[in-house]
Amino acid sequence: MSSPKDTERHEEHHHLSLIRDGRDPTLPSNHPINALSPTRKLAILCVLTYAGFLANFSVAIIQVAFPNIGGAFGVSPAKIPNTIGYNLLGFAVGPLLWNPLSRTVGRRTVYLIGSTLFIPCAVWMALSPSYGVFCAARVVAGFISSWSQTVPPSTIADIFVKEVRGSKMSMFAVGVVIAPPVAPIFCGLVVTYHTWPVLFWIVTGMAGLQLALFFLVVPETLWVEDESPLHVESLPPTSNHSGSNIEGEVETKAHGQHVEHSPVRGTSTIKSGHTGIAWYPWQRPGEFLKIFVSPITMLRFISITVPSIYYGSVFAWSVGITIVFPQKFEAAPYSIKTIPLGAMFLAFGVGGLLGKWSGGIVGDKTVSYFERRKGYRQPEHRLWALIPILPFMFVGCILCGVTVDHKLPYMVYLFGGALFFFCLSAATGLLQTYVLEGYISKSMDTQAVFVFWKSIWGFAVAFFVYDWGLNSSFTKEYATQGALATGVGAIICAVFIAKGYEIRKWQGMPVTPKD
Repeated sequence: MSSPKDTERHEEHHHLSLIRDGRDPTLPSNHPINALSPTRKLAILCVLTYAGFLANFSVAIIQVAFPNIGGAFGVSPAKIPNTIGYNLLGFAVGPLLWNPLSRTVGRRTVYLIGSTLFIPCAVWMALSPSYGVFCAARVVAGFISSWSQTVPPSTIADIFVKEVRGSKMSMFAVGVVIAPPVAPIFCGLVVTYHTWPVLFWIVTGMAGLQLALFFLVVPETLWVEDESPLHVESLPPTSNHSGSNIEGEVETKAHGQHVEHSPVRGTSTIKSGHTGIAWYPWQRPGEFLKIFVSPITMLRFISITVPSIYYGSVFAWSVGITIVFPQKFEAAPYSIKTIPLGAMFLAFGVGGLLGKWSGGIVGDKTVSYFERRKGYRQPEHRLWALIPILPFMFVGCILCGVTVDHKLPYMVYLFGGALFFFCLSAATGLLQTYVLEGYISKSMDTQAVFVFWKSIWGFAVAFFVYDWGLNSSFTKEYATQGALATGVGAIICAVFIAKGYEIRKWQGMPVTPKD
């Protein structure tokens, strides 16, 4: 006969083996975390990453075509970067529509509708006859495609256990981060041999592929709970039929059991459910209105808003690097031609790709280390992984500024920009996951706040970043940006690592007790 200690050890081992298999024994077998195979989950993640990539690719596709588009519209090339800001403005406000829809009619419905509507937006941009019409098309395109920035993180939370969520979020974030550096490569090739509208015909084709991928690969993952709870002692083997998950990780888990912790021992009482449409907005207009304004109410939470504002500023400085680069290096003394100029943006993409390792894998391992050491898991543990990369943000910015002012070899600017994009990619995975895990049951709302501040900063920076360097010096400009990225980041890490748990508890956010 086995002793209680042996039984306890066996249950602990069983729980950990399920986690390693990507399953959660505290959830029903038909929950997407348990129902979807690892291969299907990977395919879904790739499609979500492609969607995040495409929306940002569309924003940055004009990076080395400022003179071509400006000439076609009869405006100064210096005005064309402003349309990047207009697109990001659409990003900022769009989630107010898409997020409540995805929480009621489902994730898949939003993916299919949003992907369909983006196709005519791309056509509109390609056929724009004037600068004003082009600007309007960019705003609407940003609004329509904004779902790709906030809904996918919730689907990721729907289908992956918390132990790997950081690395999966980081993979999605890499798609978002590397799109701006990759797009100019295509831009340079296209505008050298064709007219600028071809850029958006390419985007139209990519949008059609996106729609097909969502239709064929991504199932519904909105988890709708049934009325009566289900009593289970262990989880049966994983089934391979398709299913999906919840809004963050089921709102019931926000009250009592948060994402940071899962019970291991004993018989669990969990609610059965299914994936699908929860209800239609016109059936409950009052409730839909509450969901509609819910992201606005999330602004009151310090641990969500402050890191999001900070990340938005870091993202803005990266946008500035990509805006300044083509305008300075296509002119004398560099006089770099369009195709090689576009290809040079790849250096920033490589930096962003390498940053995935720090932002995702290192972040998850850091959290696991502190969980083993302290015996509990908190979102703030992830911020320790951000601290080592902060000084390199300053170094990257300084290299960019000094290169422009002192006419250093362009490789120095590329290295500095790549270093900054490495840090940005790492920070994206770490901060976006931190914000998501802080209120996992309202993950879409937290991501809406995150994307709002990122997009507002990106919208604003396009209007002043180049003139800032001209009016003072690019060294001073980039030194200021680097100092803010490093200094403010260090302060945020120190404050939230020390008091983040208390701040969240004080504001009534779901927390896991430390004992």
